[in-house]
Amino acid sequence: MNDSTDRGRAWRAILLLMLLALVVRAVVIPFLIGDQLDPTRDHWAFGCEEGRIARSLANGEGFSSPLFARTGPTAWTTPVYPALLAGIFRIFGTFTPASAWAALLLNAIFAALTVLPVYFLTRRFFGCSAAFWAGLVWALHPYSIFISSSLVWDYTLDAMMLALVLWATAALEAAEGRAGLLAWAGYGILWGVAALSNAVMLATLPFLLGWIAWRRHRRGLGWSRQSVVALLLLTLTVAPWFARNYAAFGRFVPFRDTFWLVFWQGNTGDGSDLYPDWTNPAHNDAELAKYYSLGELGYMREKRAAAIGILRQNPGLFLRTSVRRFFFTWTGYWSLSREYREAEPLTIPNIGFCSALTALLLAGLRKAWRRNRHAVIPLALVLLVYPMIYYFTHPGIEYRHPLDTVAAVFIGVLLARPDSTGAGPDPIGAGAADSAAAEG
Repeated sequence: MNDSTDRGRAWRAILLLMLLALVVRAVVIPFLIGDQLDPTRDHWAFGCEEGRIARSLANGEGFSSPLFARTGPTAWTTPVYPALLAGIFRIFGTFTPASAWAALLLNAIFAALTVLPVYFLTRRFFGCSAAFWAGLVWALHPYSIFISSSLVWDYTLDAMMLALVLWATAALEAAEGRAGLLAWAGYGILWGVAALSNAVMLATLPFLLGWIAWRRHRRGLGWSRQSVVALLLLTLTVAPWFARNYAAFGRFVPFRDTFWLVFWQGNTGDGSDLYPDWTNPAHNDAELAKYYSLGELGYMREKRAAAIGILRQNPGLFLRTSVRRFFFTWTGYWSLSREYREAEPLTIPNIGFCSALTALLLAGLRKAWRRNRHAVIPLALVLLVYPMIYYFTHPGIEYRHPLDTVAAVFIGVLLARPDSTGAGPDPIGAGAADSAAAEG
């Protein structure tokens, strides 16, 4: 069989994986869309704060009002997903059934497109069989199906962006002399868009960029000037958002201003839930009134003082709770109390599935380490670094969802046939795809 036939068959397999991912999510949406159509508390379930910001954008009121009243400019969240949601509202109406379908289908499209970077990243490092299995694991990943089919938020977009960043990182590392400054500029822009989707991803940038530099230095290739170009373009990409925040608030606000709020929410000492509803202004009229009275920055300053006070008074509690958050992230276990199980009826099945997923990830990582150690390093660094902020604030299966793309890679390696070692042959032109990515 000639190479063109192999490539054609493999590309058809990839397209079928993408179609499978899209169709499965589209089929599930009707069973989960009901929450988005609940009008309670001003359609709060429809996008929560991002839904209200999107409504303000759609109404021509700017990036503002993340809660229930018109409260002026906000930096509650980063701008990419609210802007996309605002576009949906302009076309299909605000908080309508049609806009709920459009938003969830957009999530499904993001999830389907994520098959591509997951596949090519795995193919670059671990071969064709592992790549196919990784794409299949992602297409049928239960967390991805649930999150993309039921939650109007940026989680699915974040997963796609992290997978794209990892693929681009692998492509630049392997590009030898093909990657010119234009490719590095594109890499910086990609990082900028990722940061404007979810700034937590920037925590992995020093490690991924450092891995590229180390690998290129060992092969005698340049990296310092190229890295400066990437960082410059990243800065230029996020600069308009920083400028907007300065103009709106009269002070420097990088990305978003809610860190101390979420830190306080997760460290009040109330361990009945990951973070209790009463700490959210949307569910506590006293906190909501305080937000309205102090304004957004004043409210965040008040939460900063409260959080630091709690941390100083009981650092041991903070450390113990952070350990609990670590275990929840990787096992799904928070509590088995009656009250918690009543609020979260799927607690026990989720513990079983999340723990099994982590076990499979670790088994796949071990197998991948034996096959291609240098490739495991950047993926393992992302697993280590990305969730750290959630260990200190409050975690959630949806917050760790971008890491499910890395889990798909390692589980794909675990499931790959034994004779699929190394990168193997290139039946679909994955090297060409990586070269295209590296060349911008």
